Amino acid sequence: MTPSKLKLLTNEELKNLFEQLCVKQYDDLEGNAIASYNRRYDKILAIQSELKSRPGDQRRILMSLFGHPNMQVRLTAAHANLAVDYIAARRELQAIVDSQWFPQAGDAGMTLENLDSGFYRPT
Repeated sequence: MTPSKLKLLTNEELKNLFEQLCVKQYDDLEGNAIASYNRRYDKILAIQSELKSRPGDQRRILMSLFGHPNMQVRLTAAHANLAVDYIAARRELQAIVDSQWFPQAGDAGMTLENLDSGFYRPT
């Protein structure tokens, strides 16, 4: 989906598309389909960029996905919101680490380490 087509979608439609792509990414990881995972990653970034460009930075709508039953959805929503609501996003990342649901728990743990060291600064 091109950025111009994303502009035509509502925030709710973007959130639903984000969720669907993340669930498919989870399936890609389980099936070791890395190329497919990466293509979906690019689409997810485009959705985040579109939400960020909207008045008031609408990435916060993705916070409604915190606690989602799919760990990839939770992880990606937390990453998307580190610059919007750092405390809530960090709490979600810690909950993922505590769940010990790998590989997402490993990703969340590395993100927290990179935040703490100053290596990663969300924008």
